[in-house]
Amino acid sequence: MSTYAELEYWFIFQNDKLLIMRNEKTPLSNSTIITSLKHDLIKPHKLAQFDKTVIYCAELKTDFILPDTIETLSLRKALELLGDKWYNIAAKSFAIINWDKNHHYCGRCGTETKQDSDMFERVCPSCALEFYPRISPSIIVRIQKEDHILMARSHHFIPGAYGLIAGFIEAGESVEDAIHREVHEEVGITIKNLRYFGSQAWPFPDSLMIAFTAEYQSGELQINPKEIEDAGWYRFDNLPGRPSSSISIAKKLVDQFITEQNQKT
Repeated sequence: MSTYAELEYWFIFQNDKLLIMRNEKTPLSNSTIITSLKHDLIKPHKLAQFDKTVIYCAELKTDFILPDTIETLSLRKALELLGDKWYNIAAKSFAIINWDKNHHYCGRCGTETKQDSDMFERVCPSCALEFYPRISPSIIVRIQKEDHILMARSHHFIPGAYGLIAGFIEAGESVEDAIHREVHEEVGITIKNLRYFGSQAWPFPDSLMIAFTAEYQSGELQINPKEIEDAGWYRFDNLPGRPSSSISIAKKLVDQFITEQNQKT
């Protein structure tokens, strides 16, 4: 723990849920509370320092009984509550904790790994294999056809929810290749005019979402039942079960489309 920081913020997880101050709805920062927890923390990590503010993450033992001043939230709910200010730090915290506990042993030779520096890197002392926090690059694309966009729902979506075409980038693919492949695999159409929209860390569990917009080019919708259960073209003012999460880049993609179409009318 830092001895000279004026302020410390702690992103602490217990059973994959983030601890926050019940009244302030913020990460833990009260030094008295941290002192009461520190003997039950599992391997704290220093994430960053800005001037005299230091940010840490850690796991809390599962049997520790929390005081009434602290509550736990699922990571998704916590990110929505904490907002943009803390989004990337909370996502990084979750990734660092999982990297550390999932790579105690080398996947090649089974030797116990070591963290030999302040970097987020575990190294096998036997075969020198290195382990870094995992990032799984993924694509998401909004496909437009005049004043309609393509929306689809996966088998694992909650009832009534729809989203955009998305998927993981496979080994050997460019981002653009992955988009064209996913679209063709899931709904059987071709697209054109790919444009980069933005990106977002999506820690469920470890994705980096890379977002694009595109235009319909050709083909009829042919749903792949192994990938999705429904898809269709929907007008901007009649979208089904649009993404509701305030933190998702999918919602930003859809909201931008609605705004642009409303400006035309």
